[in-house]
Amino acid sequence: MVWDMETGEALGAPLQGHTGSVNSVAISLDGTRIVSGSNDRTIRVWDAHTGKPLGAPLQGHTHYVRSVAISPNGTRIVSGSHDGTIRVWNLEFLDDQLLHVPPICLSSSITHALCSPSSFLHTSDSPVQTEEGWIVGPDGRLLLWIPIALYPVRYGMGNTLVIPRDANALQLDLSHFAHGTSWRECQHWEAASCS
Repeated sequence: MVWDMETGEALGAPLQGHTGSVNSVAISLDGTRIVSGSNDRTIRVWDAHTGKPLGAPLQGHTHYVRSVAISPNGTRIVSGSHDGTIRVWNLEFLDDQLLHVPPICLSSSITHALCSPSSFLHTSDSPVQTEEGWIVGPDGRLLLWIPIALYPVRYGMGNTLVIPRDANALQLDLSHFAHGTSWRECQHWEAASCS
């Protein structure tokens, strides 16, 4: 719920979308965005004026999100989790996600993004990560599997930095990842399209 500090009145309806308890909330300095972290292991970004979520929940933590903050310039979110990691999220990723098919990038470098995500992401919805380790497209198709043992220290989509408790974070370079429904076709197509 968003409240007017001067009058004490509620401004609109409660923000709904998390499936677990909300542990932390932050508002951007310009007052346009609200960020929340939850026991559902996600971070959500909200339009402070409409109360609507901006894009899909940010996923990457493997346990409760205990704290969130927004950088003074409004371009980064920092989250801390009970999984022992601190993650830095790029809000430009969220803006990009709202405009067109988002990049699939599991690294701090956008040059490591999947060369052509539109070949298996046919909408602007972001892929999601399941508890079994699958990255699943918006239509429910399995895209990529990453062993669960690597999750606590792996870059998620939208992360610019992951600070793990005691190890280096895994970064995946998907820039030359060949994918498609027919191996012969995707091998030829990927070689041509990524050059």
